Amino acid sequence: MNLELKELLRSVLKEELAPFHQRLDGMDKRFESIDHQLVGMNERFDGIEQRFDKIENDVYELKSDVHELKSDVHELKSDVHVLKGDVHELKGDVHELKSDVHELKSDVHVLKGDVHELKSDVHELKSDVHVLKDNVHELKIGQAELQKNIVEHLGEFTEKIAQQVEDRTYVLNKRVFDIEIVIHRLTS
Repeated sequence: MNLELKELLRSVLKEELAPFHQRLDGMDKRFESIDHQLVGMNERFDGIEQRFDKIENDVYELKSDVHELKSDVHELKSDVHVLKGDVHELKGDVHELKSDVHELKSDVHVLKGDVHELKSDVHELKSDVHVLKDNVHELKIGQAELQKNIVEHLGEFTEKIAQQVEDRTYVLNKRVFDIEIVIHRLTS
């Protein structure tokens, strides 16, 4: 008779605890899904940081190129000054020197246009970098809010599960107590 009661108690306990095990398995799957989403977000942030680093490198290279172009323009201006001095000394060859000076002025004009375009491009890149920085900042704020929401909801969910486990344990203990009373009456 005791063996039958033990088996009966085991089966009742097994039936009562089965929903808890299922819910715990469901929670494990949800946590795995959340972890997977966080890994995805970290990968996206890494991609954004890599693009930002590339843009910074491009801007640095453009600045270097602009500096070189300014140096070239300065050298060209210096060459023009030397040529003017040579024109003064070599009045006999004025026609040929005027042609050379005209070509140099055309080149300087083209270079100034190129420098102007590069400055415009650098300005656009700076604007894009600023926009990217703002976007990264917004993403970081969003991620912090998401993590905060996850933590808040996780705490509430855990409290509800604990309360349900306590309620069911109370009911189960009451049933076990009632069964023990019946067993005690039967054995007495």
